[in-house]
Amino acid sequence: MIKELSKVDTACESDTAKLWDRYKQTGDTELRNKLVMLYVHLVEITAKKMYHVFSSKASIEDIISNGMISLIKAVESYDQNRDVKFETYASLRIRGSVIDYIRGQDWVPRSVRDKVKRIETCYENIKARTGREPVYKEIAEEMGVKQSEVESILYESHNYNIISFEEIVNFNIKDNCQSPQEYVIKRETKEKLSRAIDSLPEKERLVISLFYYEELRVKDIASVMGISSSRVCQIHSMALVRIRKALNSYLMPAE
Repeated sequence: MIKELSKVDTACESDTAKLWDRYKQTGDTELRNKLVMLYVHLVEITAKKMYHVFSSKASIEDIISNGMISLIKAVESYDQNRDVKFETYASLRIRGSVIDYIRGQDWVPRSVRDKVKRIETCYENIKARTGREPVYKEIAEEMGVKQSEVESILYESHNYNIISFEEIVNFNIKDNCQSPQEYVIKRETKEKLSRAIDSLPEKERLVISLFYYEELRVKDIASVMGISSSRVCQIHSMALVRIRKALNSYLMPAE
């Protein structure tokens, strides 16, 4: 039975490869559309993952629509000769297009963004003086506010912080023709990202792991950790602030 299934999988892969070859040789729109339908599940998967985070900022229909446009462009620009699986390439482009769409809605008040920048500035100042990771109380004192206000800002800016982080890890793939310099930068960014996550405080590292690797929703993480959803958002936001600061030389400029 296992051998029979393996033969079926191999046959399917062979048929898909032939379809890719024919499309790249002819550029036929009908063949392109067949490829799009083969990979439409990538849009559905990405849309569901991102909708549960940004449901109050974008409709599932808008997310899927943007994802489909990006999938079509991915099929058109994909280079089979590069050592990148189409699923990986397309998923990054789909995710990137959704992020661009959500940012384009300008749904984060300027006041919230300014407060996040204040936290980041105070965070950097404290770390430069002490040589260690600052805690909430120290950041609050540096800002001249109560700790509860810092926690409130982190909660309010949760989605904004996620978008900023997504922009970093998505690597902004425009096409799959990377120069050696771009390849090195991406590789170094991945390595630095891994080290930044490993250096997080235990609770923050756990939230990052559950959110991005286990793909749990905030309310599910809250249940696992035995804390409130708002507390999860605060911890998550602070973790993303730390990671962004660790990746400061690779950060995309924030608005």
